[in-house]
Amino acid sequence: MTMSSTLNIQNLTVSLRSGLPLLRQVNLTLEPGEVRALVGESGAGKSMIGKAVLGTLPPATRVTGGQIFLRGQALDHLNAAQRRHCVAQSAALIPQDPLTALNPVRRIAPQITDPLTRIHGWSAERAQTRALELLERVEIRDPARVMRSYPHELSGGMRQRILIAAAFAPSPPLIVADEPTTALDVTVQKQILKLIRELQKEVGTAVLFVTHDMGVVAKISQKVSVLFQGRVMEDSTTEAIFSNPTHPYTRALIAATPSYADPARSFSPVPPELIAQMKSKIAQEEIW
Repeated sequence: MTMSSTLNIQNLTVSLRSGLPLLRQVNLTLEPGEVRALVGESGAGKSMIGKAVLGTLPPATRVTGGQIFLRGQALDHLNAAQRRHCVAQSAALIPQDPLTALNPVRRIAPQITDPLTRIHGWSAERAQTRALELLERVEIRDPARVMRSYPHELSGGMRQRILIAAAFAPSPPLIVADEPTTALDVTVQKQILKLIRELQKEVGTAVLFVTHDMGVVAKISQKVSVLFQGRVMEDSTTEAIFSNPTHPYTRALIAATPSYADPARSFSPVPPELIAQMKSKIAQEEIW
């Protein structure tokens, strides 16, 4: 870790109140302007890492070990109000489901501008200008009309573009993108990934990108952390992950990914015996 790191997670352990660990000694670093993918099957703990960083863990869970540093600030040294302020100033979220993420009874405009005025202290005029600018940047036609619209009047792709615009509006140092393309069809997914990558480069924001799709990983990230049952199994550059994966689970995930460029290419599910071996090894390590 360097003092300039945007995010540094050291030995993070998150458990249910019953004691069952959900994240097991996770370590990762995210530098300014870097995109790191968190990849793995459903339930691997990818979204849990993002929630731990943002302070939105479910009530039945708690951090039981490790530290999180956001722009050099140790979050566990802050009280609840200080932590909320630090995270709100430095991080933003692009959520998975744009329909539930947007308030259905409020127009789009205040859902973008309110965080800018209330959290970042912008004037209403500046926030309005920035919102219109970002909506246009994410290729929404007639942004003034969209600002007056309600979420149900817009398509899923448009709602997701609005959430991307809202996240990038204050130019935050960190964005957690929690599977933002899962609910979209392949064509729209490709457009959304392109927008996120372009805005990320323009703003210089670091992105923690949560996904279960190795194809998405190849398109958007520079580094990858492969997770299984809350543990990082492999951590490397994207190039190394695809050219020379060292862990059998990583190789299995790549083999299980369909190729849109080559639909005829066969792919294989992750072998059940490999999953059983990994679960057994994790259980033995925790016992001993």
